[in-house]
Amino acid sequence: MKARLALPTLLVLVLLAVGGYFAYQNAWVPVPLVEGRDVYIKASPETGEDAARLEALMPAGPGLDALLAGQSELTLIEPAPTGAWAGQLAAGLQVTRHGRRWRLTLRPGWPLQDGATLDAARVAVALDPEVRRLGGEVRVLDATTLDLRFRTRRDDILPGLSQWRIPGTGPFRRQGATLTRFDNFLFGRAGFAALRVETDPALLESHAWAEGLASGRWAWAVFPGRVAPEDMAKARLAPYDEFRMKDGSVWFLSRRLRRLRPNPQDWTRTRLFGVWKGAMDLVYDPLGL
Repeated sequence: MKARLALPTLLVLVLLAVGGYFAYQNAWVPVPLVEGRDVYIKASPETGEDAARLEALMPAGPGLDALLAGQSELTLIEPAPTGAWAGQLAAGLQVTRHGRRWRLTLRPGWPLQDGATLDAARVAVALDPEVRRLGGEVRVLDATTLDLRFRTRRDDILPGLSQWRIPGTGPFRRQGATLTRFDNFLFGRAGFAALRVETDPALLESHAWAEGLASGRWAWAVFPGRVAPEDMAKARLAPYDEFRMKDGSVWFLSRRLRRLRPNPQDWTRTRLFGVWKGAMDLVYDPLGL
């Protein structure tokens, strides 16, 4: 009798062990997201100064596109200075132990530039091409929750979630190389009304570049490369501070442009939300935009 029961008992134990293993692997584990970061520090302009329309001079290219996109389209998470991850549009993040499913919980009540409120369906549409490219699918669970599901373990999702942007979520609307303030942004009004970036190669010629700095035309301008000594002398005497970035670019920032802190590791992630111009007489807007 005992011999006849031994094999079924063993099979039951094996099945329980296998079931327990798969249950363990399918269990959700929270991904820690840094809280309380002063990501969107509000500007503090004097009366009327938040109506400033700024003009900058920068060469066209992927870097400029990334900078402007970062003001109008936010990501779900972002790298934190400590090396961890910070939630941006995401309030919570979980992953199964086998790494094939990721669950995102969105911040509730995030206003979008088109008048709607951010929901899981909108995020799913934005993420779908990237997730499919990695061999996965996006499933909407409810208004604020969605899953990313893959056939195999994916350890590259966190960097992806810090790069995949959700349209219409940022503090500025973008049209080409122009940003205009979105006044209903969740964290309040940005410190200036608009920014137009000039990319005309003729303006990046050393003489035009230096004259623009000397006249206070630009809120900031990027060093264009080779500059004649007399033109560089004008730039050195202009009311601008020089910032050298890790990628080799050099920025000349107006000393009256307040609280612009370029990210020296990756200037394309520099935030413009808390920036304002401290003197309206420096605003140059020849086209009245």
